[in-house]
This record gives sequence, C-alpha cells and structure tokens, in this order.
Amino acid sequence: MLLVLANPDDREALWLRTALVSLVDMPVEVLTPTRLICARSITHRLPSTSGGFRFEFADGGVLLAGEVAGLVNRMTTMPTAHLEFAAPVDRAYAEAELHAFLLGWLGSLACPMLNPPAPESLAGAWHSEVAALHLATLAGLNCAVASVDADAPFLPARTPAQMVHFVLDGKVIGPILPAGDRDALLQFGHLWGTRLLQVETARQGGKLTFVSASALPHYSLGGRALVRAMAEVLSA
Repeated sequence: MLLVLANPDDREALWLRTALVSLVDMPVEVLTPTRLICARSITHRLPSTSGGFRFEFADGGVLLAGEVAGLVNRMTTMPTAHLEFAAPVDRAYAEAELHAFLLGWLGSLACPMLNPPAPESLAGAWHSEVAALHLATLAGLNCAVASVDADAPFLPARTPAQMVHFVLDGKVIGPILPAGDRDALLQFGHLWGTRLLQVETARQGGKLTFVSASALPHYSLGGRALVRAMAEVLSA
C-alpha cells in the first residue's frame, strides 16, 4: 500500500489520496500521526542485517513493514495532547523520546518516501524566508532585496506569485520554461535538500523571480501531471 502521513484536516493529503487511487494498483491510505503514535502496540526492530515494524491499532488494524510500498510524509507536528497532564519534566522527556522514535522510524523505511524527515523538521528540510532567498540567489533565480541586521531581517513585500512549479527528483513539473530558468529551479531544489518542492515565481523585468517555496506542496495545483510523476516515484 501507499501511505500518506498527514493530519486528518490536511485537505491536500485527502486530495492526493483520491488522485493516487486511480493511478496505482494498490491501496492508498491516509495515516494520521495521532493514530500512529497512539497505537495499542508498537514494535520496531533495527538489527544490523534487516529491520521491521508492527503497529497494532486500537480498532484492531495492523500495519506491517512489508505492507508499505511508498510513503508521502506531511507530518509537520508531533501529537502531544496525550502528554498534557504529565509533570513538566516527564512531558519534556517523553516528547524528546517520541520525536527521536519518529525520526528513527521514518529514517529506517526502505520504501520510496516523499519527503524524508530532517533534523529541523519531521516533514523534511525547512528554511526560513531569508535562507530561502539566499538559496534562490545561489541557484540563479532573481530575488527581491532583503536586509538582515542583528535584531531581525527586513523582508520586502512579497511579489504576487504568477507561476507554480514542482521540482521532483530532477524534474520540473509545471508551465514550460526556458532551459536556463528550468535549470535554476532544479538547482534550487537541490540546494533546498528535499525530493519534492513547490516553488512559486513571477516574471519581473523579463527575469524569473523567486517568490516562495514549500516542501508541503499543494498537489492540486500540479494536477494530474504532478500526481502521475509522484505515483511513478512511489511505485518504483
């Protein structure tokens, strides 16, 4: 099966599941972080030769390592409501252990994953607005000028986005671009450090100008072309 790890109110995750169902010959399920960590029983083995896991849920459902063929990771926050009434020191310890477990579990999956976790975020590589501008400049994209001082960065008013592209494993999906602009987007995706990235741009003075980027894409903006490319990656 293909899993989409996301919160129950994540509309893009629900849209993606529906879109993937018609393109793959396997079940596609949305798994919420709360259901994952509140499983009645969790077994995770990491021996030197091979690994595996088993989640047994309260409703009797079971998730085994061999059943997961691919995963889309949209877990932005770690559920902690069940720790609310613990003593502060115990809660902090439990949160740290749970975060480490989730990082280790996601990092141990051998199946194709969009997007793998990173130290700064369970949902993958994340960069501040200033850092994103810096990466875009390094990649060869035109950017608005930002001023950074010791107290806080000054960011200019954001240019309204005119185009949306998706960078996925060395491919650019979206409106046709000149080769130089396409290569700049590919380089930007590489510098960002994730497999799937949404990039919003505009044309200013004839130059492709960076507006924003996110590792949590709005898949519906990419339509069937994006979902088809994702299905190929996840089914590989």
